[in-house]
Amino acid sequence: MAIVIVGRVLLNLLLLCTLLPSSTAATTGDNDYLLELQKAAQEKRLWEHRQWQVLMHYRPRLLSRGVISQVDDASFFLSPSGKTDPRAELEATLASFFAPPAKEGGAEHPQCQFIARYQWLKQELGFDSARLPEYACPGFDKWLAETDPQAVTLIFPAAYLNNPASMFGHTLLRIDSKTRTEQTRLLDFTINYAANTQQERGFSFALKGLFGGYRGSFSVAPYYVQVKRYGDLENRDIWEYRLTLSYEEVLRMLMHAWELKSVHFDYYFLDENCSYQLLSLLEAARPSLHLLDQFGLWAVPADTVRAVANVKDLISSATFRPSRKTVLQERTRNLEPELQDIAKCIGDDQCPVDSVSRKGLSPLDQSKVLELAMEYVGYRYAEEKEATAENDPRLMHILKARSQLDIPPQTPRIEQPPVRPDQGHRSSRAEIRYGYENDQHFFQLSLRPVLHDLIDPPGGYIEGAQLEFFDVAGRYYPSKNKLELEHLDLVDIVSTPTRNRLVKPFSWKANAGLKRRLFDDDDRPITGHGNFGAGISYDFSQVAKIFLFAETMALVSDRFDEKLALGAGLSGGVIVELTEPWRMEFFARSLAFALGSTRLTYDIALEQAIDLTPRTGLRIRFSTNKEFGSPYISVSAGYLLYF
Repeated sequence: MAIVIVGRVLLNLLLLCTLLPSSTAATTGDNDYLLELQKAAQEKRLWEHRQWQVLMHYRPRLLSRGVISQVDDASFFLSPSGKTDPRAELEATLASFFAPPAKEGGAEHPQCQFIARYQWLKQELGFDSARLPEYACPGFDKWLAETDPQAVTLIFPAAYLNNPASMFGHTLLRIDSKTRTEQTRLLDFTINYAANTQQERGFSFALKGLFGGYRGSFSVAPYYVQVKRYGDLENRDIWEYRLTLSYEEVLRMLMHAWELKSVHFDYYFLDENCSYQLLSLLEAARPSLHLLDQFGLWAVPADTVRAVANVKDLISSATFRPSRKTVLQERTRNLEPELQDIAKCIGDDQCPVDSVSRKGLSPLDQSKVLELAMEYVGYRYAEEKEATAENDPRLMHILKARSQLDIPPQTPRIEQPPVRPDQGHRSSRAEIRYGYENDQHFFQLSLRPVLHDLIDPPGGYIEGAQLEFFDVAGRYYPSKNKLELEHLDLVDIVSTPTRNRLVKPFSWKANAGLKRRLFDDDDRPITGHGNFGAGISYDFSQVAKIFLFAETMALVSDRFDEKLALGAGLSGGVIVELTEPWRMEFFARSLAFALGSTRLTYDIALEQAIDLTPRTGLRIRFSTNKEFGSPYISVSAGYLLYF
C-alpha cells in the first residue's frame, strides 16, 4: 500500500512539473497544497461522486467492471488513463489548476477550460485562494453575458422522413435570456449536438451512422437559425418545453457546455445521438435526474423528451410552434377551392396579382388569397433550399397589393395538438396473437423496438407516417409442436403526406427483411426481400386517407432461378378513423414477377386497431393471399402492449 501511495505522489509531482513551464517550476508550497487537496479528495472519494461521474461522462462498462467515458476526444482528459480511471483524472485535474497563467493569446487556463470541474472541486474542497490563485476567464464571462441566462427550454422538432438522419426527430436546448420576452425568443441562443456527416448519403451514410463513423460535437447558434432550418426549410413542427431548472442549475449546465465546446464524441444514430447527449447536459445541471440510465440500445428523441416530462415538475409549460407547411395547410383549409386556385396561380406567377380585384372579390377574400399566395411562394423557395424568396419580384408585388387593403392580417389560429409528442404511445411494442392460416392454428409473439405504424394511436406522432425497425415475430403451431421465425423486418418506412391544390408531395415506402412465403409444395421457407414504392396520398375526408403506390420488389431464395426474383406492381389502401380509439386500414397489392419466377402475387387485408388504454390495444386482421403457391386465407387477433 505504501508503495502505491508513494507512486501516486511521484506521478502527481511529475504531472505538475509537466503542466508548468520549466522556468516557472512549482514551489514547495504549491506541491504541499496540491498533496493536501488530493488527500482531501481521496478521503471524500470524490471520483465516485455523482457530479464527477456526470461531468466526465462516465458510464458502466458493458462486459467488464469499471467505467468508461463516452467522450472520445483525448483533449478532454488530463490524465493518460482518464477515459477509464476517474480517480487519476480527478488528481490530474487538481494538478492542472496550479499551472501559471497562459501568455497573452495563449490557450485557456485549465481553470477556465474545465470551468465546471474547477467550480465543483472548489466547492467540495474549499480552495484557499492564497495558496491556489483563481484566474479570470474572460472567454466564458463574455459568453455568459451574451446569453444572459435565466432558464432553459427543451426544443423538439418533430420527425422529418425525407432526411434519414432526422427520421426520429431531434432535440436541442434554448437558453432563455432574462431580457427577452416570448415575442423575442427567436434571438435567444441554442445548444445543439449533431454529427458532422459532410452531407454524405447512401449506404456509407447509414453504415457510418450505425457504427460511430461520424464525429459528433456541440454547437451554439441563435434560435431563429434553428427555427428557419427545422420549421421553414424542413417543414417540421416544433415543440418547446420550458424547464424549471434554477439559475444555479442553468449556470452549471452552461459551464459544462463550455467545457465541451471543442470536444468530439463518436456519433451513433441509435443511441449516442443528439437527444442522448443533450440529456447529459441536463444531468450536469441536476445530477439527481439519472436520465441516461433509462436508455440502453437506443435513444429515440421522442422517448428522451418523455423521460424529461416524466420527471415531476421538471416541465412548467409546453408550446407548439407550427411549421411553414402547417401554416400553409391551415390557410388553404380556410379558403374555398376557387380561391385556393387563384392564390396558387398568383404564387406560380401564372396570373397577375390584380387577379383578386378583377374577379370582384371582397377585400377580406382578397387579403386571404394574397396572404395564401405569399405563404405559398415562401414554401416553394423553402422546398428548393437553394434560394430565398426575399428578393423575388413576384413576392414584392403580392406584398404591395396586400398593403393596399385596409384589412388586418388574416393569420390563421392554429390550435395546439391535443396530444404532445411526450404523451404519445411508447415507442416499443410487444404483441401476442392467435390466428388461423392455411388450415393451421398458431400463436405468434412479436416485438418491435421502435417506433410507430400507420394505425398505431396517432396522438403525438406525424400523421400518415410509419417508421419501424427490427420488428421480429416468432410463431408456434400447436398441431406440429413447432416454433419458428415468422418474419424479421429490418426497416419498414411509409410516408404518406397529404396532397392538396397547393402542396403536392410524393408518398414513398421502403422496407427490407426476412419473411416466410408459401410455395407450391406448401412449404414456407424464409425469403429475403427488399421493396420500394412511390405514390400519392389524399385526405378522402376529415377521418379518411387514401394512398396509391407503384412498387418494385426483389426476393432472395433458393426456390428461384439464380436465387433471385424481381417483380413490380401496384398497391393502395384507405385508412379510416372510425372513432378516436378505433381505426381501420384496408390494403391491397398485386405484383407480377417476371425474373426468377413468372407468378402474379397478391395480398388483400383488412386490419382494425382498437385502443383499450394508453398502453394497450387490440388488432384484428383478415387477409387473403397468393404468393408462390395456392391462395390462402388468414384470420387473427392480437393483444398489444406499448412500453
